[in-house]
Amino acid sequence: MSSPFWQETRIQTWRWFLHSKRRPIVVISGLMQPIIWMTLFVLVLKDSMSTALGGSNYLDFVTPGALLFTAFNASLNAGVPILFDREMGFLDRIRAAPLVDRFSIVLSSAIHIAVMTLLQCFVIVGATAVLGVHFAGGWDGALVGLAALLLVILGFTSLSLGLAFQFKRHFEMLAVIMIVTLPMIFLSSAFAPLDRLPDFLRSLVVFNPVTMAIEPLRMVYSTTDWSMSTTLAQTHFGSLNAWHFFFGLILFNLLTGLWSRKVLAKKLA
Repeated sequence: MSSPFWQETRIQTWRWFLHSKRRPIVVISGLMQPIIWMTLFVLVLKDSMSTALGGSNYLDFVTPGALLFTAFNASLNAGVPILFDREMGFLDRIRAAPLVDRFSIVLSSAIHIAVMTLLQCFVIVGATAVLGVHFAGGWDGALVGLAALLLVILGFTSLSLGLAFQFKRHFEMLAVIMIVTLPMIFLSSAFAPLDRLPDFLRSLVVFNPVTMAIEPLRMVYSTTDWSMSTTLAQTHFGSLNAWHFFFGLILFNLLTGLWSRKVLAKKLA
């Protein structure tokens, strides 16, 4: 028999999935949004970026970026439903319940977001496979790619849930998300190769968690003979490989996790 904490978490997680079931338009739009984004980018940038990529298919290049954009965007919005619960008073009712551990409130939301985000990513993989983009990295590469996606999801979900308890109204948080999203996406290697960026900008872009995840994912997505020690970027700090990027992602998760834990411990007390 599971512990009371996991029973609480399971029930609250099921509540979030019921919300998704009752609002299918939200689920459908979430699944369609990354495909629309990717289609528009490919149509607009296909010719110019194919030249920059040495004749390579831009759809092959942009697919890992679309996967990371989806994971990043969905995770950064993970705290918004919590804010709606706060505004409607439902969160106060849950906090007043005799819960074993109030951390189950945010853990259930994080599990729901992670599952829905991975579902969106699988839709992109399936849609691009139909268009001729195939994963080349094998099972080991799939594990590396999944690890990169999960680290992005966990890191930005922790950040978002912490922010949800810092703001009082959902429109405040949505405003911050709008400000953060575009710079983090366009100052990354999601839609343009790192080696096409100016040297000073490239040395800044590699510190973006989105770039840290995209580069290893792109490596295993398009290369059969990949290696974790393969150089993925040349910067003022030297050559960076997949190990460096994963170390950066883990550090990002530790920092966001510690900050979020501090906020939640105070707000859920």
